[in-house]
Amino acid sequence: MDNFIIKQLTAEDWKIWKELRLEALKNSPESFGSSYEEEVNWPDLDFQNSLIKSDIFGVFVDNSLVSCAGFYSLNSAKTKHRGVIWGMYTRPEYRGQGIASALIRTIISHAKSHVAQLHLTCVTTNLGAVAFYQKHGFKIYGTEPRALKIRDTFFDEYFMMLELKTIE
Repeated sequence: MDNFIIKQLTAEDWKIWKELRLEALKNSPESFGSSYEEEVNWPDLDFQNSLIKSDIFGVFVDNSLVSCAGFYSLNSAKTKHRGVIWGMYTRPEYRGQGIASALIRTIISHAKSHVAQLHLTCVTTNLGAVAFYQKHGFKIYGTEPRALKIRDTFFDEYFMMLELKTIE
């Protein structure tokens, strides 16, 4: 698919981001550390602040937000070389069209000017997501057993990392 644009969302985009974020949490609860039940009750200001605290990128098709992911860098002296990708989601009808790949490449490119390495977590049973991140250079470096619990079911998560540049 070629008819999409990727841009960093701003605080003014909070309504469309809130809609997609809540859809993601509702449709793929095991893919996120947060839950629909938590975030649906957030005040609008929390969604606005999320767009200020993190660099959230969105993919637009025909002016509609169809995919998004966030990036932030850690800020303590000993961890500021590390960045985190979070909240990656693409609407099901837009998957398999190169949109998510274009989005992750955009975030990786953006991150290169901020951090030396990128981190993310991915539920071990989401084989498609694991393969997707590996295709883009991320390596599994650990597993957290029972990282998430949804009702009575536990989910393990992989810790994944992409080295962007050598630390001097």
